[in-house]
Amino acid sequence: MNANIRDRKSSRSGRFKKKLVSENQLESEAPLIEAKMALYLASFKATELSAATLTSVYILTLLSHRYPGGWLGARRPSLNLQHSLNVPLTKLKEFGLTFEKNIEKRLEKVENLGDLLNNFALKSTPETVNRSLLLWSKGDYDLTLMFRIPDSQEVLDQQMNGRRCVSVLINPERTSSYILGERDALSFTMHDLIHADHFFHHPESHEGQLGFYALMDFCMREKHFEIHMTQPKFSGELDYLISDMNAYAVHLLKCLKAALYFYHPEGQLFFEEWIKKIKLSETESKAFLELNTKFYVPETQDAELLGFLSRWKRHLPK
Repeated sequence: MNANIRDRKSSRSGRFKKKLVSENQLESEAPLIEAKMALYLASFKATELSAATLTSVYILTLLSHRYPGGWLGARRPSLNLQHSLNVPLTKLKEFGLTFEKNIEKRLEKVENLGDLLNNFALKSTPETVNRSLLLWSKGDYDLTLMFRIPDSQEVLDQQMNGRRCVSVLINPERTSSYILGERDALSFTMHDLIHADHFFHHPESHEGQLGFYALMDFCMREKHFEIHMTQPKFSGELDYLISDMNAYAVHLLKCLKAALYFYHPEGQLFFEEWIKKIKLSETESKAFLELNTKFYVPETQDAELLGFLSRWKRHLPK
């Protein structure tokens, strides 16, 4: 069971680089980015720009500052997503976004921000970021813009009600050093948008996650894991599960079971007693007990666990 515990540092690395620039560069660029964002932020506060638009131009502003002449990536097959990012590129230039001659030429037939994100890659930016911005603007992704970092309980509350947050950090006091010691501010915003796509993009995965987060909320309120919470490593693992790990729900259950086993001196006994508290059918109980073992049969038992989670799912706000 030990092997199933996710290593916190390695589990988040993947293909996306967390630290896009050095901390020395962050210190020098922070006040410049704040100044460049001032007009956009004022327009957002005046409700002239949407949250998705502000976040999009925040990303472009930082990229264009860091990679002059190179922030625009290759043209690619269009995502063909409807959007409401209709701000003309000419307007962005008036606000101060720099379009070098080579970029100006490549974008001469592109009219607005959404068309740019639909048809072009961005430097150091996964495609899922573009997709989240486009679908957020249209209302398909229910995202909340925040100018701070919420705690794990707040993120859990959002997720079990079908929402996620996107943090855009502009104040130099926050952006001049790594956020939580591991990401620069731009990477942090991109990270939120990537997780938004993991949360919303696949409906079947989304439904399972809603059930898992509702279950976790119940278990935490009922203090099921109190003996585990005395161990900082388990507390960190649980925070990760409820606020920073958007994945197939059965995988979430696997990680939870591994943590409950590993961080308790009588892990198997604790787990067997715990599942009695969450009202399982006989076949669901069997699936829980066989999870993470050679006896588990995904073809049939995944459905048992997903069916159980569907009973915990809270209805999305109408």
